[in-house]
Formats: sequence, structure tokens, C-alpha cells
Amino acid sequence: MLQELLKQATSTQHNDLEQLMFVNDIMHGTLTADQYKKLLLTNYLSHAIFEDDLLNNLSPALRHELQADERAKFQALEKDLEEMQVSVPKNNPDLKAIPTDDASILGAMYVLEGATLGGNVIVKRLKVNPQLEPLQLGYHYYQVYGDKLVDRWKQFVQILNTRIPQAEHPKAAQAAKDMFENIKLLSTAV
Repeated sequence: MLQELLKQATSTQHNDLEQLMFVNDIMHGTLTADQYKKLLLTNYLSHAIFEDDLLNNLSPALRHELQADERAKFQALEKDLEEMQVSVPKNNPDLKAIPTDDASILGAMYVLEGATLGGNVIVKRLKVNPQLEPLQLGYHYYQVYGDKLVDRWKQFVQILNTRIPQAEHPKAAQAAKDMFENIKLLSTAV
């Protein structure tokens, strides 16, 4: 199954990125407002740079099957940045391009969709964080799918595991690794 291959192939990048994205601070309730702003900026830039290209370059059949228009997260991130009064930096680091074939796109989307799934745990911790609670934030990005989160993840994984031929699995794995590396670069740049 492609999902398991991607999980194994990206485990190091996943763990490295979790450290850069303050996962321990989030889970222990010690994340500061400045750290939260950095999280938002990193996610915002990731989606600003890649989201449209990924969703729009999927084959029409996969776009339809994935309900691609309902997977956009950019506007939710814009709302979160506005709430926190964060301005977006103008310069971005050089990033690795994601090829526009379905296998590569789904590999990159695996990273972004996985982050959305993880947001379900993160938002629960953010809502009770003593440093963020007084700000009365909406956490739009971390709740972007609402009660459809699990269904959307299952749908994505089912498509990931059944629509990409095994011969193309290496392309998906490379794109997932590249997406993790891109997010890591963005995280260190903001």
C-alpha cells in the first residue's frame, strides 16, 4: 500500500519537521503566540506556494474523485494570519518543484493532508493553551474540514492506495520527501 510506503519513506523528515513545528510545546501547552505565528506562516507559505498547482494539475478524474475544490486550505490560513495580525514575508527560499504527474502530486498531498489530520489533535491542545486562550482565536486552518476530517482522510488514503500504479510509487515517495523538505526550508526562513 502506497500510504505505508510513504509513511516509512518520510519518517525521518516527518520527525525532523515536528521538532521545527513545536510539537512538544503544543502538546505541553507551552506554545507561545510568536511560535504560533511561525507555525501559521510556515503553513500559509506552504499552501500559498503549492496548493493551487497541486490541486489544479491533478488529472480531471482524480480532481473529481478527491473533491479537490473542497481540499483548499489557503483561505483558512489567511483568516488565521489576519486574526494574529501577521504580515507575510516577501522573500522565500529556493524550493524543490513538485512534478505535475498524479503520483507526485498525491505524494506531496500526502504531507499536506496528513498535516490536516494531525491538526485535529493540535487544535485541541491550542484551545486550552494558557498563552493563546485569551486571544480567542478561530483556528480556521486546524479545523478546516470540521466534522468531515476523518472521512476526507479515508477518502484520500483510499485513492492514494488504489489509483497510483506500483511502478510510480517511487515518484510519489520522492515528492513526499521533497514536500517535507520544502516545508522545513520555509519553517527555517520565517
